Amino acid sequence: MVAHKHGGCCGGHSHTHEVPLPAAPVDNSPPHAVNSELDVSKDGGVIKKVLIQGTGDRPPRGNEVEVHYVGTLEDGTQFDSSRDRDQPFRFVLGEGQVIKGWDLGVATMSVGEKSLLTIQSNYGYGEAGAGGSIPPNATLKFEVELLSFRPKPKARWAMSVEEKIQAALDEKEKGNEAFKRKNLAEATAAYREGLCFLEHSDQWSEEQQIQKCSVEVSLRLNLSNCFFKTGEFAQAIDEATAALKLDEKNSKAWYRRGVARAAFGLLDEARTDLASAARIDPKNVEIRNELKKCKEKLEEVRKKEKTTFGAIFTKVALYDEKAGVRNLDRCPRVFMDIRVGDKPVKRVAIALYQDTVPRTAENFRALCVGEAEKGADGSALTFKNSAFHLIIKGLMMQGGDINGKGGESIYGEKFNDEAFVDKHLHRGQLSMANTGPNTNSSQFFIIFGSAPHLDGKHVVFGEIVEGLELLDQVEEVPTDGADKPEVPVVIEDCGAL
Repeated sequence: MVAHKHGGCCGGHSHTHEVPLPAAPVDNSPPHAVNSELDVSKDGGVIKKVLIQGTGDRPPRGNEVEVHYVGTLEDGTQFDSSRDRDQPFRFVLGEGQVIKGWDLGVATMSVGEKSLLTIQSNYGYGEAGAGGSIPPNATLKFEVELLSFRPKPKARWAMSVEEKIQAALDEKEKGNEAFKRKNLAEATAAYREGLCFLEHSDQWSEEQQIQKCSVEVSLRLNLSNCFFKTGEFAQAIDEATAALKLDEKNSKAWYRRGVARAAFGLLDEARTDLASAARIDPKNVEIRNELKKCKEKLEEVRKKEKTTFGAIFTKVALYDEKAGVRNLDRCPRVFMDIRVGDKPVKRVAIALYQDTVPRTAENFRALCVGEAEKGADGSALTFKNSAFHLIIKGLMMQGGDINGKGGESIYGEKFNDEAFVDKHLHRGQLSMANTGPNTNSSQFFIIFGSAPHLDGKHVVFGEIVEGLELLDQVEEVPTDGADKPEVPVVIEDCGAL
């Protein structure tokens, strides 16, 4: 029997063994040769084949090891990889934090060694399996590279305040080094780890609070920059906002939020932020250049709005039945039954713009019906039981992260922007969420009103034709500082009409 705690990777499914592994003596024997095979468990349960010979020492039990790995089933199906995330995985050897086969296999490796571990189910996940990606009684293959090891770090709860602050600074430095190498995933992980050391600080002294505040602001601004670089503009805005709550006179925080808001299409808000940054640091050329660019872009949007809406109001004939005007009655329709907190379920009917963006419309329709094949991780490709995870009053509600990893389309992980024919004109329109050009998956958002600043960046593919009053209810949902709803907004059912 084992206890699982998901850590973002297969080796990172932390486990606690009922019976601890026996202490292993220090192994000073020479590194194992390439292509040599070793029956690590002595019963065929864990077999190691050396792919690349190591040159360093072997880690003793109780040390923290750092590895890269790729995990596959016997048929070659990959279910997890630290290399895909470009982020090494750490665990303490011999303390049951990982499956038993890992504890045994990694203990025989030398630093620099890369080996293939073939692990039978009784040394892996046993009869239970692990989620949808690892079936019961599965034999697993892990290509593991031992990068380094070190004495087990002191537990966070056992640290003094000074040690916690220093640990946060150390993680910041790790993140900075990773950022310089353009390894944004590793940098992000380090900055987040740094923030963890600064939690539960209510009882710290005033001087310690000042130190903590300075370090936290720096970590959050570095996180904001990472999210900006990866196109995750909402998260970049959230981290900069958190920094501003700690230090409202920080010009870099105003600047970081300003450029992220501009990239997200919130040009009015971006101009305000950048102007605040410029007032605090008037000699900063970078800030003034971004403020100028933002003003120019805003002026361009204003002119486009005037032209577009001026034409609409002067051409009453636009509303006549004539070619070029979409007949929503002829559009394919789907439904979503949505529950807000403990309130009764409300149904919305959605017409899909199959005439202008058929590929995008079909992706949404299929995800509503749930008729597509399973996703890459074995999970169902359906909106059913997924939640809206972002609500920005006056702008939009966003959902569709169907697997908790950013979502997946019926065409694979991502697909290209199909067309920018329809504009973000009115309340209740649906548009594709993305992290930059040609990165559409299953995530979408519903706008609460006209949003012309999103035109040309997000593909509009449908609109609510029944049940629009649900949006009034959703806009009243309280959210936290990261715009995440504090009560669940869940798609309990969905399908075709």
